[in-house]
Amino acid sequence: MIRAQLKYAPIMAGVQPGRSNDVNTVVITGGNRGIGLAAARRVAGAGHPVILLCRDRERGEEARARLAQPAAPSRHRLVIADLASLASVREAASRIADIKPMVAALINNAAVVPRQRIVSPDGFEMQLAVTHLGHFLLTNLLLPLLRRSPGPCRVVTVSSAAHEGPNFDFSDPNWERRPYRRARAYQQSKLANVLFTLELARRVDGTGVEAVALHPGVYDTGLLRDYMGGGPGGGALSRVMGRRADRGGPVLAELAVGRRNEDLNGAYFSKTRRSSPSSAARDAQAQSRLWAWSTEAVGL
Repeated sequence: MIRAQLKYAPIMAGVQPGRSNDVNTVVITGGNRGIGLAAARRVAGAGHPVILLCRDRERGEEARARLAQPAAPSRHRLVIADLASLASVREAASRIADIKPMVAALINNAAVVPRQRIVSPDGFEMQLAVTHLGHFLLTNLLLPLLRRSPGPCRVVTVSSAAHEGPNFDFSDPNWERRPYRRARAYQQSKLANVLFTLELARRVDGTGVEAVALHPGVYDTGLLRDYMGGGPGGGALSRVMGRRADRGGPVLAELAVGRRNEDLNGAYFSKTRRSSPSSAARDAQAQSRLWAWSTEAVGL
């Protein structure tokens, strides 16, 4: 049963060690840099095989080579996936299904913040396409696999405290009829992450899958620099505002594969503490409406 949101309940348990034969595999998007890479290294160091979903093969292979022991590098896999492309997401999900891993966690971590409005190959505003729709499709395609894993199997979607703000704009989600505002588009995409998580939690309740949303904190990453406007000024500001990216790895990794005796379905975490998302995110009607809109958008 989905438990009520609890404020200020801290994460206490550590990352749980993986078992042999690819049981407790962790699948992660955007695992080639920033807190995604830090989390991937953390769970790999605890013995979990990792499947990295990356857009760029060279950067993905570099990241795979950096994953820590004791899991042998050969146990970690790279799957090429461009979350902006629904066709690419479908192909990646098919490849993961062929591997047949026993999944402990799917970490939906990738995001982009372009300087201007860009449209994905499928015609969606790029932040919404990558941050929400790509993960929405990936999660749904992998659900049969996730349900077969020894539970609980966590779907951890990385949102942000920036999700707090206006309700999701269903009238113009792709910014076609209004001036594009990068920060507002970011807020809407991160709000979509939480709306998606809470609706997913209702749909998977009792199946052994748990849906969790996380604001990991503010870290000096490429994404933060993009959010600050890119360039030298943005980089300097991100270093002032954010902590080192590798410090975000434990927060994300522990939520993905720690606290195995707790029911975290439907939880929202702000860094290490279970908290409550914004009122816009808690709107059950908006959660259901976004799910229906997203289902049609991705062609499920």
